[in-house]
Amino acid sequence: MWNSWSSQHDSRLEQRRICGLLNKLNLTNFDFVATKLIEHLTNCRRRGGVETIEAFADSIALRAVEDTQRSSLYAYLCRRVDRELEMEDRRWTWLNDGTRQSSHPSFTSILVGACESRFTQALDERAAHLFPLVEFIGDLLLDGVLSIADVQDLVNELFTLAEQGQEGSAIALSRFCRRVSREQEGAYILERLGASGSIERVLEEDIITPKARYLLMAVVDLFHQELVDVFDSTGLRNEIYNLDNDDQEVSSELDSTSTDVGDSPPSKTITYESEDQA
Repeated sequence: MWNSWSSQHDSRLEQRRICGLLNKLNLTNFDFVATKLIEHLTNCRRRGGVETIEAFADSIALRAVEDTQRSSLYAYLCRRVDRELEMEDRRWTWLNDGTRQSSHPSFTSILVGACESRFTQALDERAAHLFPLVEFIGDLLLDGVLSIADVQDLVNELFTLAEQGQEGSAIALSRFCRRVSREQEGAYILERLGASGSIERVLEEDIITPKARYLLMAVVDLFHQELVDVFDSTGLRNEIYNLDNDDQEVSSELDSTSTDVGDSPPSKTITYESEDQA
């Protein structure tokens, strides 16, 4: 019987084609571009082009942190790709004699690896990527692409670093929790991740900065009630918590409601219409 993975595969050519399609992706043309991407990735899967799918996953993770306006869109694209590649694997997993032929890693496992690699780089070298990356991971959780088990170690590492007084990790946790909590199932996800108890433990540490304490206390409020800013002005709040030199990303964490932390994930039944013409 013909084995679909026996054909030759030009990974560099496919990667260029996929990159070109990703460059064109926006809300308006999402369905068309996503379909073309899935066709290319499916063909790569059939021909054994795992390296092309790995390059796609890494490119998505990088684009999500560099193009934050499309972070939720990239997460939804991953959902579409994951579903189609899983169906493709099921078609070719068993031949007529019942022998399992497919040993390819799942797209989810490839994406987890890409996110973990970017996460490690962000902690070690590229701290500016950490905040948008954890928001992207939150989007993947909400879209069902990643499971709680897939991200538990990353979240635990952030909590450990936050307990050690690393302010950036505390801010990243705040961004992640706010991103996830914007959906109804977010509270359940955060509960399963042990976020509430872990944040309480971080707040018991004397070494955390006032900024980190403020942000994490605000997250605790999300578990109980809508956050209300008790300060009379942004200036007073910034003065007390040393927030006056925040960059734009951190400022938005304080001044936005939970529904303003990035674009809303595309609806599963949405007609993709937008002013975005990029």
